[in-house]
Amino acid sequence: MRKYLLLAFFACTALTAWAQDIGDGDSDGIEIASNFSFVVGYVSKQWSSDVNGKTIRENMWREEDKRLHGIQFGIAYTPTLPMGMGIYTGLFCEGYFSFSKKMGYDEFTEFSLYVPIHANVKLPLSEHVSLNAHGGLGLNYACHGGFTNRDAYYWDWVWDEVWGYHREKKNYELDHIRYGKNGWPRRFNAAIELNVGITIDHFVISGGYSWGLTDHRLYKDVPNASTKQNKLSITVGYEF
Repeated sequence: MRKYLLLAFFACTALTAWAQDIGDGDSDGIEIASNFSFVVGYVSKQWSSDVNGKTIRENMWREEDKRLHGIQFGIAYTPTLPMGMGIYTGLFCEGYFSFSKKMGYDEFTEFSLYVPIHANVKLPLSEHVSLNAHGGLGLNYACHGGFTNRDAYYWDWVWDEVWGYHREKKNYELDHIRYGKNGWPRRFNAAIELNVGITIDHFVISGGYSWGLTDHRLYKDVPNASTKQNKLSITVGYEF
């Protein structure tokens, strides 16, 4: 897994350096607009499996035709040439939260990192408004995930400055970090992505979809079965 993270880091570094060299070294004085954006939004993902010619779409609870919902926030970097061409990259955190009794548990949480490596196009419509689109490779890595059973709890003695030693109710956390095991998704996911949006002054509103490339093998005991992770995102950003 380390090699995928290193690949993402070197790809982002190379693209950024390439864009900077164009702006610094061009004899015609081409300048690059290097914009940073704070981005926050809604994300949801779903695992789509091809099993014996049938497509099964499900969430982490293995509920069909349902999705895992969450939030995304982070910093985007978009160096852009005067003609509107550039790159879109950055580092984002994603948190997914779900509640169900499908497996006898109450709650599922996941926290992951996301790095886009996209080509970016910006089309000005006026002085204050422009259309933008970016697409390319997206890399996700699930850092933490697990189920919690809120119905199963225990009491523990804890200390704080207000109450001193006192008993506190704690819930059991179950099945943490099972990614990559039999019937569970892998931690790492690569995807082909496309995003479109509009920029109004410093605000950027966009939506996108990613089509997974990594085989998560949820049904690996079935011959020729494969599972891909697809993601939907709707975000708002502020350029500075």
